Amino acid sequence: MRPWRWLAGLFGGASARDVEIPQASWQRVCCEQPELASLSDDEFERLRSLAGRFLVGRPFYAGGAIELTDSMQLRIAALASLPVLELGMEWLEGIRSVIVYADAFEVDHEEVDEDGVVHHVRDLRAGEAWSHGTLVLSWADVEAGLDPDYATSVVIHEVAHFIDGVNGAENGFPPLDKGHDRARWTHDFQTAFDRLNREVDAGDEPVIDPYAATNPAEFFAVLSEYFFRLPESLWDFDPVLFGHLSRFYGQDPLARLARTPAGKIPQGV
Repeated sequence: MRPWRWLAGLFGGASARDVEIPQASWQRVCCEQPELASLSDDEFERLRSLAGRFLVGRPFYAGGAIELTDSMQLRIAALASLPVLELGMEWLEGIRSVIVYADAFEVDHEEVDEDGVVHHVRDLRAGEAWSHGTLVLSWADVEAGLDPDYATSVVIHEVAHFIDGVNGAENGFPPLDKGHDRARWTHDFQTAFDRLNREVDAGDEPVIDPYAATNPAEFFAVLSEYFFRLPESLWDFDPVLFGHLSRFYGQDPLARLARTPAGKIPQGV
């Protein structure tokens, strides 16, 4: 483990609850990271506070031969905190530690084929959300997110899995507030999921990453990536789902980008 050195008091202001992230370091991360660059001044400061809370009590471990620097930990904390900017840090209580590899890492798992036969498979992964509370990331894939045209955000994707599982199951149905129509969420997401699978089966090139067609949990995680990374593409894929996610996350990335009027979100979701 490489400890977060700011906790040692190099910059001061650290407490048992958070880390006071220096403005210059925070400014640099937000300016470089496309999904953070358009934050309002208020969002900028509130996210800085959340990222400081994320860094406390969650040890970062270097997986293999990688030097895990403070700036790397800060970027991960910032991206992990973005989805809960309006939800609150309690939604990430399930994340207890973070492991960072230099690049994609190998994972052994089991797959069941159409005949019910279990196969032991070894895959390369960019990230994983382990059920016991570990967030595992490939730093090469985190860095790839500095490209504004890159759709993938491995941090947001894996954090979305933790958020999805707050109610005990990763199934594309996170806990919704009382005012959010659960039946409509289920109908709209299932309809779009089925449509995406038809497109993939037909060999068409969908608007979003076809990995979203894997299962409802991956569908929610990939849509969350697009919501924060490339909201215009998600809007093109399905504006109703954009509206659901905007209501759920309490954020409107399209309005931040000033490319779509803030009032354009579909009504009734």
